[in-house]
This record gives sequence, structure tokens and C-alpha cells, in this order.
Amino acid sequence: MILCLGPVGSGKTLLLKNLQNLETIDTTTSTVPTVGTNLTAIRLENQKEVTVRELGGSMAPIWRNYFNNDVKKILYVVDASNLCQIAAAGVLFYTILAEPSLHKTK
Repeated sequence: MILCLGPVGSGKTLLLKNLQNLETIDTTTSTVPTVGTNLTAIRLENQKEVTVRELGGSMAPIWRNYFNNDVKKILYVVDASNLCQIAAAGVLFYTILAEPSLHKTK
């Protein structure tokens, strides 16, 4: 499983929707902030399907409850156009990197 993490409003849901089906997303698409978790199945180029669990940014204090042996990769999303958010995103990212249970996670 892949975890998709990032601060509130960083674009995690929109990114996953784009990865899931490129033809259905346009520039007018908007999303609602994720309060809990979303599971998204994405088909890769080699026709392998992977499951991505998106955790809402408001859940950052309990993200570590989802860090287990089943997590193979982490996708960390940052909205680089939001200058006020970049520092907070860095702090959240550092807490993920410092997590002992993720030392073998890509």
C-alpha cells in the first residue's frame, strides 16, 4: 500500500484523481478537503494496480497510527504555490522521516 500524505489543502485528492483517470479531470474540477481517509486504486504503466490511501491533512497528529509493515511507499504532496504552507509542510515531512517504523519505506 502507498500512503498519500501532506498538509491541509496541498492537493492530495486532486492529484490522486488525476493519476486515476486523466481524461475526466479538467481545470474547473474542485475537491472537498478530506477529513478522514480515501482509498484510490491506480493502474500503473505496466498494468499493475496499486492502492493509495490518502490521509487528510487535518489528521496529521494521528498519521503514525497508519504507519505499519503494509506501507511500502509514501507520496508526500506539497503545494509549492502556497508560501505560507511550505514551512509547516517541512515540519510534517521531517516527522515522517524521523518515524522509526518507516525506516524501510520508500
